[in-house]
Amino acid sequence: MIERTMTTVPEASSVAGPELPPGKRKLIEAALRLTASGRSFASLGLRELAREAGLNPNTFYRHFGALDELAREAIAAVSRRLRPMLRRERWLAAHDEPHSVPRRACVAFFTFALANREAFLSALAEYHGTSPALREAVRANLHEVSAEMADDIVQLEVMPRLARETVDEVCTQIVLQLFHLAAEYIDANDARRDALIDYAERFIVRLFAGADMLAQHEGSQVESARA
Repeated sequence: MIERTMTTVPEASSVAGPELPPGKRKLIEAALRLTASGRSFASLGLRELAREAGLNPNTFYRHFGALDELAREAIAAVSRRLRPMLRRERWLAAHDEPHSVPRRACVAFFTFALANREAFLSALAEYHGTSPALREAVRANLHEVSAEMADDIVQLEVMPRLARETVDEVCTQIVLQLFHLAAEYIDANDARRDALIDYAERFIVRLFAGADMLAQHEGSQVESARA
């Protein structure tokens, strides 16, 4: 089953894309540093941002029309790197040791969050922020992560009894939980990080186990009704 589907790791629907121009990259990195403490992108001043980036304020308009555009680009850039990495980790784990998929996926997600601390903390702030456009941008990128997770579970036949709609719902809950746990993971000590990985793994296993048991129960009810 898994051996048959593991010949090629699927590509994420988006790839990293071309390297950003230096000025654009510096502005994004500066904005992420300034918003990592919980500030919104909308609160940034153009001169403040340019000073943090070490650029002339006029440089901003060579790359972006508004701060919301910069924020959306920053969120999308992180997502384009996160998603292929997670997808590859899931497929390799399924090939090496299927039961290790939840844990390896959690480790990969949290490790990426730690390596991209400022981007994750900024995204968490915008998820609950005042800008509808940025809230939607964060949610849309999280949806892409969960949709690809669901694709992999279906293609790898990990939970064959579950309907695709159920897999989508479970994956959405998992990604949202990992996303919010990332904030604690980033600031935790090693012992707490290990505990968070353990918790996240149990969360995933129990969520799918519960969904699978419910699917079996509903299937039994249907069979009983037909008898």
